[in-house]
Amino acid sequence: MKRRIFHLVLLVTLAFSSVGLAGCSLPFFNASGSSVTAAFRLINLVLNTTDNVFTIAKDSILLADDAIKLINTIKANENPPVNTQTDHIQVSILYNKQGIESQDIYDLTTGKASLGIFLEGGETFESFSASNIDIDATHTHKISIVPLQNGVSNFTVSARRGWQNTGIFLKRGRTFKIKYLSGTWTIAKGVVGTSDAAGEPVNPPSNLVCNCGEPLPGYSTQAMIGRVGAGIGYTPLQVGDNFSGVAYDNAFLYLRINLPDQLLSRSGGVITGSIETHNS
Repeated sequence: MKRRIFHLVLLVTLAFSSVGLAGCSLPFFNASGSSVTAAFRLINLVLNTTDNVFTIAKDSILLADDAIKLINTIKANENPPVNTQTDHIQVSILYNKQGIESQDIYDLTTGKASLGIFLEGGETFESFSASNIDIDATHTHKISIVPLQNGVSNFTVSARRGWQNTGIFLKRGRTFKIKYLSGTWTIAKGVVGTSDAAGEPVNPPSNLVCNCGEPLPGYSTQAMIGRVGAGIGYTPLQVGDNFSGVAYDNAFLYLRINLPDQLLSRSGGVITGSIETHNS
């Protein structure tokens, strides 16, 4: 049987248990303003260890009901059906399903986007542009799939929470831009005036730059900062009202206010912005 099965070394995927998103229910647009055709932002397939079946996780970000469909399950030694639909990619997942070596065949509505796919627990990311993709998932419990495309999407960030996953995936080596749109926040309700994401309130307190354990020392504690994925080995990004940079990892973008975690309970407000990606 001719198969293009790839086996990724286990890769840590990013959980959405603490996501602060406004973009989940918003349309996704490309830089020219027209709708991007991928029907999802993130698909997480998780193995239910009770019955040994991969299912679509609740933290998936689907923009249409037909974003992903399980169309068939076949034996491991059978050839997956040929994909004849344009703007769709067919993904075959090989694993031991309820004691039988099987392939789950999924249809994904991707438009013109290629796919980025990574598996739980490892350090390898792969991108694919073929109409049929085969995944050997015999040694993983979670598969994450993201469309790789150019686009602009909105997000919200709360002052009262730490690092918040925007749900926007960034491809290593590609440029991205973050822009403040609306909203205000403060590091101390009723004590410090509000500001936008630049973190410059009227009559700022003397300790606005406090060097007291904030994620990015030497920067306003009322400003917005960011990181790509876990950000290990990198200084947090000084985002403010406008930021342009190059992604240093294949991962999701996280944002927060630059306030020490122990002081977040005193803060308040929400910031809305946009992220422009160039992943295709």
